[in-house]
Amino acid sequence: MFDLMQAAVKPLINNTVTPLTLNWKLLDVAYELYLEAPQDSYPLISLKELSRKTGASMLECRNAIVEANRLGKFPNCSLES
Repeated sequence: MFDLMQAAVKPLINNTVTPLTLNWKLLDVAYELYLEAPQDSYPLISLKELSRKTGASMLECRNAIVEANRLGKFPNCSLES
């Protein structure tokens, strides 16, 4: 019984808590870069530029964008280091 309840509740918690843990300041700057990029099939976001503008490491920038992508943000984008 507990396993069934845990299986039902875990996705709900993940979908509710994950968006709250994202770095929204970083994602706002990333979104600006996303919109400035040529809108080819895969707009390019420079992790180096994002890191410079936000003060976050390139790894933090990459992880934030990848996590946001899992939630439907930054569709079809490419990352450049």
